Amino acid sequence: MEEEKTVTLRPVLALHGYAVDFSQKPGKMTYRFCVKSGEVEIHHHSYDGAAGFWCLPPESGDDEKKVLHTGDDVEITFHSSIHDCEPDYIVVTNHHYGRPAVFSYSRVRETA
Repeated sequence: MEEEKTVTLRPVLALHGYAVDFSQKPGKMTYRFCVKSGEVEIHHHSYDGAAGFWCLPPESGDDEKKVLHTGDDVEITFHSSIHDCEPDYIVVTNHHYGRPAVFSYSRVRETA
């Protein structure tokens, strides 16, 4: 298990600093998330070569979007793959337009 990191996400209207990229190499990675204040959204998408961006649901069957609320303390496993020659895109964003969100995370385990 790695050291826990704390992140403060700015409000979405700040236009930057409202998201953290969690994209990873193909395989399974489990993280522990603890939301200290606000709400965060976790997005996981596969690449669509025809459209030219990440808009497909993950091939692994993972949820496309999860919302975590203040006080939530959960472990989430991302099963990242490659689709149309591009790795999956996983990002954690602030759920609110006008309030910051604070969460901590640590990697619990990695599986090939």
